[in-house]
Amino acid sequence: MYNVLSITLPFFALIFLGTFFSYKKVFNNDSAKTLTKFALFVTLPPFMFVNIVKSSSKVVFDLNFIIPYEIITIIILILGFSVSYYFLKNSIKVSSIFALNSAYPNYGYMGLPLCILAFSEKAAIPISIILIVDSIVLLSFVSLFVNNNYNNFFMSFIKLIFNLLRNPILLGSITGIFFISFDIKLHIIFFDFLNLLAKAATPTALFAIGINLYSKIEKNSFNQIIYVTLFKLFLHPLLVFLIFYILNLSVDILWIKVAILCASLPVAGNVFAMSIYYNSFIKETSSSIMITTLIATFTTPLVLLLLLNYYYFLIIYF
Repeated sequence: MYNVLSITLPFFALIFLGTFFSYKKVFNNDSAKTLTKFALFVTLPPFMFVNIVKSSSKVVFDLNFIIPYEIITIIILILGFSVSYYFLKNSIKVSSIFALNSAYPNYGYMGLPLCILAFSEKAAIPISIILIVDSIVLLSFVSLFVNNNYNNFFMSFIKLIFNLLRNPILLGSITGIFFISFDIKLHIIFFDFLNLLAKAATPTALFAIGINLYSKIEKNSFNQIIYVTLFKLFLHPLLVFLIFYILNLSVDILWIKVAILCASLPVAGNVFAMSIYYNSFIKETSSSIMITTLIATFTTPLVLLLLLNYYYFLIIYF
């Protein structure tokens, strides 16, 4: 238990420190945007690159790992869309963003530092693979359903891939995987420079989340937020655990633990950007990010506790 608290308490304390300073008006929305950009473009890409290179893993892509994970992503997307469209009577566009809320964890700003803190740099490869492939699947789904134009899906998909390749975190991950795949050595001076930037990634990213977290909850959408929370924080990690348990594939246990921990994370900030882009479900998405992040301060440490201390017991019990 102490090991889990030693990881998660400082982690979430940094988030709420940002919220506190935002509440005290020390940092405003402009400050949040600046810090978020600094984390996205300056610290998180080298953070990913350095940890991937340090992992020295020879396995960089495992279909036995990524296919089951993406099956669950698609199941959550379909369930989220169906509940929103058929039960909550939302439009196709709103239901698409609702589904994205239900299935898109905060990989970049929370998942990367938390997984590496919990499982060391060995977690860098699996979370990079999840980040790259899951982003393609999730954003392709939204592009397909929101635009509601199946004839132009191929062109939309190509455009999506090009846009993803401009994402600094993904570029950092891809570059790191390229370096270890071809056993390319980086000069110590450049490595130390990138490592110095990487050390600033965790506090900067978490503090930026905290500043962005301070916002009002959309009371009229509370019913929708409940469903998003249930899908994102509870159903998603449970299904990821079950699919790896049922299929019993030859996948590294650490990779499975990373996948489950990632699935337990709150709604990603990228979803809010997508809601603004498509002008749909904006206030509800902002509230979902806030509520799921607050609840995740309790649920994610619990998941991590189970993974670190009771994972094998769960396997035997089930």
